[in-house]
Amino acid sequence: MLRNTMHDNRLSLFCLVNGEATSNAFPVEIESTKTIGDLKELIKTKKTNDFQDVDADKLTLWRVSIPDDDDNDLPVLLDSVPEKKKLKATTRLLKVFDTELPDDTIHIIVQRPPQGNAHTRLLLFVTCCWHRRLLPMH
Repeated sequence: MLRNTMHDNRLSLFCLVNGEATSNAFPVEIESTKTIGDLKELIKTKKTNDFQDVDADKLTLWRVSIPDDDDNDLPVLLDSVPEKKKLKATTRLLKVFDTELPDDTIHIIVQRPPQGNAHTRLLLFVTCCWHRRLLPMH
């Protein structure tokens, strides 16, 4: 069983995709000297199917401490988590996780980028083209 502690400069973290139940938490093991950006890459690699349409740098990671309660398997929404910290890609993990981590706890929530981005870019492109008269007006 993976323990949520730092051993030989390695961290064992439990992560959860925003909106999923705690039963879908997944472990990742990474060196504590790596960065949050490295953790994003590792998460994308581990969850290839979930993030096939998202680049790792577009993921937002949040430091949380959510008990994995067997009795409560409801979806966890980031908005309902009272204590959370948005993590910067350049930060080293040893600065974020500088103490021993509690067992049976979710440590990271992974947030996908807003889905409206592609639609917003398309709308902006069409608007610019229309103003430049590159598209016919109807």
